[in-house]
Amino acid sequence: MKSIHRILCAVALTALAISSVQAQPAAPAAGAGAPPDAAARGGPGGARRGAPGAPGGAAAGPRRGGAGVESGPGSDYRSPEVNANSSLTFRLLAPNAKSVKVFTDMPKIGEVTVHGSAGYDMVKDEASGIWSYTTPALPPSYYQYWFTVDGLTTPDPMNTFVRPATGTPGVYKSVVGVPGKEAEWMMFRDVPHGNLTEHHYLNKENKTARRVIVYTPPDYNTSGKSYPVIYLLHGFNDSERGWTQSGMAHNIMDNLIADGKAVPAIVVMPFGHNATTSMGKVAEIAYTQKSLGYTPAPARGRGAPGAGGAPGAGAAPGGPAPAAPVAGAPAAGGRGGRGGGGGGIGGPTSDGWSMEKEMLEYVIPYVEKDFRVIKDKDHRAIFGYSMGGGHSTSIGYGHPELFSYVGGFSGGSVPASVIADPAKANKDYKMIFFGAGTEDSAINGVRTQDASLTAAGIKHIASEDVGYGHDYQVWRQYLYRLAQLTFRD
Repeated sequence: MKSIHRILCAVALTALAISSVQAQPAAPAAGAGAPPDAAARGGPGGARRGAPGAPGGAAAGPRRGGAGVESGPGSDYRSPEVNANSSLTFRLLAPNAKSVKVFTDMPKIGEVTVHGSAGYDMVKDEASGIWSYTTPALPPSYYQYWFTVDGLTTPDPMNTFVRPATGTPGVYKSVVGVPGKEAEWMMFRDVPHGNLTEHHYLNKENKTARRVIVYTPPDYNTSGKSYPVIYLLHGFNDSERGWTQSGMAHNIMDNLIADGKAVPAIVVMPFGHNATTSMGKVAEIAYTQKSLGYTPAPARGRGAPGAGGAPGAGAAPGGPAPAAPVAGAPAAGGRGGRGGGGGGIGGPTSDGWSMEKEMLEYVIPYVEKDFRVIKDKDHRAIFGYSMGGGHSTSIGYGHPELFSYVGGFSGGSVPASVIADPAKANKDYKMIFFGAGTEDSAINGVRTQDASLTAAGIKHIASEDVGYGHDYQVWRQYLYRLAQLTFRD
């Protein structure tokens, strides 16, 4: 197995311009309806680099540079723009479009009266062909957003700060930071910084390449001491990079540790699918599997999380055994559905993969071999959101010998077998957490579990967060809050 150690920045991928943005006629000169400073900043009609006649110049039109793969999306207008009052202005050049909307994860708080996931109609300036929408004033945070243009979903072609995802092909979200004092806990600050390690390995059952991201605290390389571990899992439309690209987990931990609010801990963010659904990787996955002598069963069609049928899914063949499971853990699936060994979220896919097996046979053994960690249940936590909440709770409650802290963010549940024995639950777990925003349908599960655990006398934390939806706006807050409560005794 090969490890690649490096500091990971938020991925800056050049978003592809959609067809209605590509091959558009040159935008008119700045004038009525164009941004007031368009000409000054080289916007539509303003001065451009690579103008015809200049060395390396391009053909007439708004595109900068040549026509190669490094050329820009087609114009120099600005989007998004953070305004002085902390509102955001989104813009999109699409003169031939009939309808453009912007969707965001803005919570329904303050001046925002409708959660951003409902979408907002953008207004077209006929002179420039630019559509725009300005939000109300927003609390400082990182915001995700995306456009629909005549029904086609696209990220912002002017913003290379994006969150590519897996799970559902084609899920891209653009990201923008609105800085301010209230968001300093999640943003980069001048404090000591930890490292992110990107480790690649092979799952020997379905012959797929895997990646896990590991955060180590700022003093890890010099202290010589061992650390507790938080296993932090992602949702269905995400990957192992989601918690650092959008969740800002590394910034949150750096800031908490610098402020003395959290026990320094290692944070492990594994890949939570049997195989990526990134269409550009499908052929590579199949090639790798074939080269390793693996023939997948016919795909059953991609369905609900855990249903299988992802690229490369198939019956697991014989082959080299995976790493030895973590010491003290029963075999994966040995506890039936409690450990995620059954069907559903975290359960086996058509190639025999399950998140429980991935954690017990690959991820935890790797972490405990390559990093200085404290190897007991009181120094392990497992948290996750949405699908990852299902993973974290099925694994965490299925393996009380491994984890003392378990949290489900907008997903997951406490099994009936745990609720049936309150004395054992209160002894096994130092933390049982579940929470969701009130704009998220997952809030119903939070309320049901809260009532059940309260009636049983099981200690727990339930969180209802008014105005928040199914997104990182609230999941970041959960990590921030729980990291301050774990490993305190």
